[in-house]
Parts: sequence; structure tokens; C-alpha cells
Amino acid sequence: MRRSVRVNTTLDDDLVHRIDAFARDRREDRSTAIRQLVDLALRELSKRDALSAYAQGRVTLREFADVLNLGVWAAHDLLLAEGVAVAQGSADETSAALHTLSEPGSRTQPRRARVARRPR
Repeated sequence: MRRSVRVNTTLDDDLVHRIDAFARDRREDRSTAIRQLVDLALRELSKRDALSAYAQGRVTLREFADVLNLGVWAAHDLLLAEGVAVAQGSADETSAALHTLSEPGSRTQPRRARVARRPR
């Protein structure tokens, strides 16, 4: 079980009324509502930062997924839902990369299985 820490803060009246309305709608007390709202806001801000980093090419899809604690396919779906292009780079870059991968001697070329020969 996590240890709870008491935190004091000062909020304006309007914000307190909005928090109380949120709590009332969910049948929660004010403290629980504030915890939920802070958690939601922090996750949303992390998501926005991660989306921006991915869109700018600063992180890979796997890194993006890890930051948000998602699987790769869930991260892929999130990017699509947020309107962020999943494939990075231009079509020319992608074509060049695929061409390089298909060249003989490329590390990613599938190796042929060695067949053991029977002695004659």
C-alpha cells in the first residue's frame, strides 16, 4: 500500500466549486476528486509531451509506447486517434531504407538453412 502525504494548497473559489461539482457528480469526497483530477492532468500532459516528441521524431514508436506504459499496437492506435502520422520520414527515405535492407549481404537478409549432407 502506498503511503499518503498530506499537501496543503490554496485554490480560488471558482476552482473549488468546479472540483466540488466534479466530486458530487462522481459521488466522491473533495480529496479523492482532487487526487483523480491531478492524476488525470499529469497523464494528459505526459501524453501531449510524448505525442509532440514522437511527431518531431525525437522518440521511436517503442519509446513512445514505453513512456505511456502502452503496448506498441495501443501506442499505434493512440497516434492514429490523435492524428499523428505513424510512419516517420519521407517516402524517399523509406524506399531507400527498404532497398538497403533487401541488398545481398544485408544483416537483415534471411539466412539460408544449412543442409547437412550425408556421407557417401
